[in-house]
Amino acid sequence: MSSKRALRGAALCLAALCLALLVTGSAAPDGSTAAAGSSSEAQVLRAPLPDTGGARHYAYIDAGGDFRPDEVITRGELAEFIDRALGSLEPGEYFPDAPEGSEYGKSMAALRAVGLMQPDGEGLGRPDEAVQLGELIQLLGALSGTGARAQTLSAGGAVTRAQAVKLINRALGRSADAAAADGALFPLFDDVPYGHPAYYDVFEAATEHTASPSAGGETYMWYERQSFSPGFNLLGTELYYADPETLEPLRDGYAGELYFGPDGRYTSGDAVLDGYVKDVLAELLEPGMTRWEALREAYDYTRDSFTYLRRNYYLFRETGWAHDEAMTMFETGRGNCYCYAAVFYYLARQLGYNCTIISGRVGTDGDPHGWVEMRLDGYWRIFDPELEMAWGERGIDYDFFNMSYAAVPWPYTK
Repeated sequence: MSSKRALRGAALCLAALCLALLVTGSAAPDGSTAAAGSSSEAQVLRAPLPDTGGARHYAYIDAGGDFRPDEVITRGELAEFIDRALGSLEPGEYFPDAPEGSEYGKSMAALRAVGLMQPDGEGLGRPDEAVQLGELIQLLGALSGTGARAQTLSAGGAVTRAQAVKLINRALGRSADAAAADGALFPLFDDVPYGHPAYYDVFEAATEHTASPSAGGETYMWYERQSFSPGFNLLGTELYYADPETLEPLRDGYAGELYFGPDGRYTSGDAVLDGYVKDVLAELLEPGMTRWEALREAYDYTRDSFTYLRRNYYLFRETGWAHDEAMTMFETGRGNCYCYAAVFYYLARQLGYNCTIISGRVGTDGDPHGWVEMRLDGYWRIFDPELEMAWGERGIDYDFFNMSYAAVPWPYTK
């Protein structure tokens, strides 16, 4: 089937669906629209996908970073999306303001070659101009004579990037395989997590695959599956959890005492506190660093980055104070042992460590003191950045990172 015939089918489908789709959010695939064909092999520049007997669906957006779903899409971006979705077409004449070698020059020239994108009265392609709803219909409807109708549908205003992806998918008869999308531990974009209205459409657009029709839309026959480990997985500063037996992502549930929200990400329950913690980890984490190495970095950061100041003291075995003391330390940079312990406690949890924060007693006199403990290899271990800091300022080096209760130089009572 030729590119022109394929795009005619796409345009007719889009014109019928544009207004309805723009006022609804993306949902899990629940049926596909009439599918358009694919461009001819002679005009497609990208290497073919594996021959599985199903439709070949090229990824037309690159995963990673932010997708910016709510930003208005430009003509250049739209041209690139459509061109890549069709397998990357042979370019025609380049626009003066989108020349060969420019970011969107090739894609705009390719769409110009098949009649989807024409110069304005001054001969320009306007790659940075926002796409309007009517124009979007006209772009895919130019070859089928729906351009005039597009003028009556232009009241929808500027189209966002998320809306454009939804419309392109529907026009080409594409919809995400729900099982594949649900089984992905990591979101393909930081700002389109699981549960986002555009999650499924963006997953479809960013996943190269072959597919066969199914009652739910389509089933992926081949695609590159994510690689992750059983249990805790750290991606950037975000923590995820995969069931050790099934590898299913944990969403809206607990792994030990750590809660993972509906989007699959660990959260303390306070977005502001989470922000402080992730900002710190973003400075500490390096590529290839293990979670244990990251924990050591978090401990050293807590020990070295704050100033001691007498603040609140708590009763023996009192609980419920960690959040407030962590916020105090992050916001002021000053605090006592409870503040130091609270900062490390939340950093450790963000790294996937089920730990306990203690209000106990230390020394032969039983002075009030706060620290963190973890059960590792069957034994409870002490993490006490404040006391290590205090003795270090006196010129005495102790290492209270992962110290056993049997090895401490004075009693810890909890």
